Amino acid sequence: MTSTTSAPNTTAERLRAEHGPALTLGDDCDLPDDLFIEIDHGAHLTIGDRVSIRRGSTIQVHRGATVAIGHDVAIGEHTFLSSMAGIRIGDGAALSNMCDLHDHNHRTRTAANVPTGQLRPWASGFEAAPIVIEPGAILSNKVTVTAGVRIGANALVGANAVVSHSIAPDTVAAGVPAAVRRTFDGAPGAREDRRTLTVGFFGTSIMEHLEAVNAQMTNQADLPEVGSKVTVEAWAQRGWVHRLALSLRAAWPHVAFDVRNHGEGGATSRDIAGIVEGDRATTGTDYDLAFLGCGINDVWRRFQNRVSEAVDLDEYTRHINAMLTQLGGYTRTIIVVSETPFGPVEDPGTVTEMNLELARYNDAARAAAAAHGALFLDVWSPFTTAARHLAPTETEGESPGGLWSDGVHLTELGDTVLLQQAEKLLAEHRIVNKLLDYPLLERDAALAAYGPMFARHRPAAAGA
Repeated sequence: MTSTTSAPNTTAERLRAEHGPALTLGDDCDLPDDLFIEIDHGAHLTIGDRVSIRRGSTIQVHRGATVAIGHDVAIGEHTFLSSMAGIRIGDGAALSNMCDLHDHNHRTRTAANVPTGQLRPWASGFEAAPIVIEPGAILSNKVTVTAGVRIGANALVGANAVVSHSIAPDTVAAGVPAAVRRTFDGAPGAREDRRTLTVGFFGTSIMEHLEAVNAQMTNQADLPEVGSKVTVEAWAQRGWVHRLALSLRAAWPHVAFDVRNHGEGGATSRDIAGIVEGDRATTGTDYDLAFLGCGINDVWRRFQNRVSEAVDLDEYTRHINAMLTQLGGYTRTIIVVSETPFGPVEDPGTVTEMNLELARYNDAARAAAAAHGALFLDVWSPFTTAARHLAPTETEGESPGGLWSDGVHLTELGDTVLLQQAEKLLAEHRIVNKLLDYPLLERDAALAAYGPMFARHRPAAAGA
């Protein structure tokens, strides 16, 4: 490492002389004489214009990493920044005294990480993930920020907090671990590019849920006259998946959700396995969150006497395990969704037999999810409970509103039951909140994965 040991004239001149092209230093900065900077080979430090750093502070930029400090940033006394992947501090952000930002941790001393058992603190290696402090955020005294955390624009973090999960913009957070105490109407100004979460859905028509579309039918200011005719202009995906996507965007407006619905009407597990494989082969998409549900058509085809298309339980089990293995290689969180029961698609005796068979497929899906570390969303029980209460009675004569449109496909009410269960699972496990943290990766893998986030903060030759 290089270090700050000489002082030609000013602190800025000394730092430029010591670190050369590894340091990009802006104008009109207020830097203390004892500012200690270490920049390893292949690393880069950028400090913007009008940055103020107080005495006793340290900045470490390890091999290949990047630290980028924006314009008009204030950093208090005895603050410590240490990076093995990347730290980015946005324009106008403030770090008070004795803040600590480390974007890396020691890996656990497992047999795999320390095969020879050597007793050195760094023998197990390191894991790393970026830290991003967005413009205008303020960290009070003695705040610790851990690897993989993003703190949103204008956020205020209270003194002594430990920020171990990402904080949304325009919020006040405090505590150990830091939690949001309140939100406020944030000041306008520059913000970082929004974080994007990619969400995939793989399943049957229950996920696809196509509806006919005519633009005039959705325009409240120009609805067609009652009794008039309109032309079907397209098919659009609606249903619970569409409504969940809207719910996510409403709940986390500072996050971009790239929702990809690969549901296909009539698909069996055999078909969906092909869809999963084809998606990876053609798009190479990595998913933050993926929903997988299948089985209802595997069972239904046999009762329709479409025997060649039916998928027995053993084959179904192979398919769902294969899909979970494949998705697990590039998906951070997987949720396996149980199939909804059959409604009045046949005579009651046949429907009972169909549901007994379908329940076995759901049991296999639950076991596969557990084996692959995926979550399992059981919508069967909530669905049957709702259906029982909504069933017609002798006194009512008619149902107040059913869950199925034809015994298999869902009505809006059926979609709502599914939606509520999905939202409940996401909330209980804090899935979206956790996905907003950058995943910890082995040190070299982190440099490769997160390098593009910092490319614009490095001169072209710095990455060489």
